[in-house]
Amino acid sequence: MKFPFLGIRIDDISKEELLKQYSLDIDQNKKTLTVTSNLDTLRLCYKDKEVRAAYNLGTYSTIDGVPLLWIAKWLKLKNLKTKISGSDLGIDVLKLLNEKKGKLFLFGGKEGVATKAKEKINEQYPEINVVGTSTPEFGYEKNEELCKQYIEEINASKPDVVFLCTGCPKTEKFFAKHYDLFTNAAYFTIGATIDFIAGSVKRAPKWMSKIGLEWLYRLTKDFRRLFKRYWLDGWFLIKIWFVTHFNKKKVNKLNDELSS
Repeated sequence: MKFPFLGIRIDDISKEELLKQYSLDIDQNKKTLTVTSNLDTLRLCYKDKEVRAAYNLGTYSTIDGVPLLWIAKWLKLKNLKTKISGSDLGIDVLKLLNEKKGKLFLFGGKEGVATKAKEKINEQYPEINVVGTSTPEFGYEKNEELCKQYIEEINASKPDVVFLCTGCPKTEKFFAKHYDLFTNAAYFTIGATIDFIAGSVKRAPKWMSKIGLEWLYRLTKDFRRLFKRYWLDGWFLIKIWFVTHFNKKKVNKLNDELSS
């Protein structure tokens, strides 16, 4: 069941239930999209109607970040208590795909990262057939011919699962704009997962993620790139506290869009 969450939809679903559903979807060759929502993606969706629309195309939408659990509590959404991070989910999907001897396409990462991720997957999940990797050019989402070229490359490989890892909101907009062109497969917009698999970016310790401090770990590793993002996210969290406590009309307006 999906719940309205400041203009986006979030699923009340466990990781175990999700994986069972993925197994069925892959067997039935359905086209699905999984989006994982953290504070930054919520901020982008909150301020941009186009991003919200693209995000809400997701077949499955999970909470990826402790701050969203706080917001769910402020919104009195008692069912939304489960954090399912995109990177953890990606690993679970690899395990599932390994059992099925399925086909995977990796889209994203800097030059050479997707290839390195493929090597790691081949070592750890030998039954997965990584049928393709692609490192999209910077600004690819603004080049229609390039977008179609990438989609043709993905489609030609006939994947069961596609990891789309070029960051929010460009990934969601790319998929939404060209939805009808994509072949049937299970698509996942899961951020830096390809980088994590390749080992080019290290994940925060689990104890930091559990208490909502993953952002601090990542900030120490890439201060110059991430400072502005986390500064904006911090102020956004404060703003949402005030909105959820003192501006119910704004909350209702955003959620009303979902039923219109």
